[in-house]
Amino acid sequence: MKTDFSQVYQDLIDSVKSSKKYRALDLPENMLRDLLDQSAEISRNVSELKSNFRKSLHNVIAPYLESIDNDQEIQKIKDLFASQPSQAEISAYCLETMAKHASTRERLPHLEHFFNTIHAFIGEPANVLDLACALDPLCLPWIKLSAGASFKAYDINKARVRFLDTFFEHAFPYASAIQQDIFLNSPQETADCAFFFKEAHRLEKRQSGATRILLEKLNARTIIVSLPAVDLKGHHSLESYHRALIDKAIADQPWQLQSERVGNELLFFISKEPQT
Repeated sequence: MKTDFSQVYQDLIDSVKSSKKYRALDLPENMLRDLLDQSAEISRNVSELKSNFRKSLHNVIAPYLESIDNDQEIQKIKDLFASQPSQAEISAYCLETMAKHASTRERLPHLEHFFNTIHAFIGEPANVLDLACALDPLCLPWIKLSAGASFKAYDINKARVRFLDTFFEHAFPYASAIQQDIFLNSPQETADCAFFFKEAHRLEKRQSGATRILLEKLNARTIIVSLPAVDLKGHHSLESYHRALIDKAIADQPWQLQSERVGNELLFFISKEPQT
């Protein structure tokens, strides 16, 4: 008989929200409950539930535990724009900040080539969704969007969302940042394009087959998924593994797939019609 752990859920959620490790992220409660539900499925007692939940939470959140001080970055943005910076100075700030996060740091040597490749495929989209965005929105100076475009960035880290919203307010007023679990609450608006950069392999750790579930839910005409071609240390190729992940995620779907490699990043262009 399945054990009822409901009475301990709130204590565990409160513990996460007050912990030194996670409290700044102010994680969505529905995401924490989802991880608890999955952990409860494989737990026989409270001790196992706690252990399984901690492991699951770490797998999902570890990439968000960076050394960036978001409050400090907010002040830097305010100070920068108080001096009426040039576009070159804004871009320099973006490059400096992206270098503080592993995912965007390894893209920097190929940044222009990366977005030129995307531009060649999708043109200048009028509306873009950036899913599980991390610091990807700091690439906006290199993303070619049409005049009056809409750019929505989604992330589960509340502190990062506040930082990005400050950046958008000063540099890109057509953009907005939203705290949301894109797996449990996938954006439903129709979009020309959705970015899902370097997160699909982590989403699969949360739930096997989650990438396919997410792709099916999205109402984007083109979804661009990127995945690492090699591990962060550059020692092991991940290309075959990640190509297989995408092939499985779109198997039996009437979608078109094209791929490119830019530096150590694989780009998968998935073309689909909006769901009705």
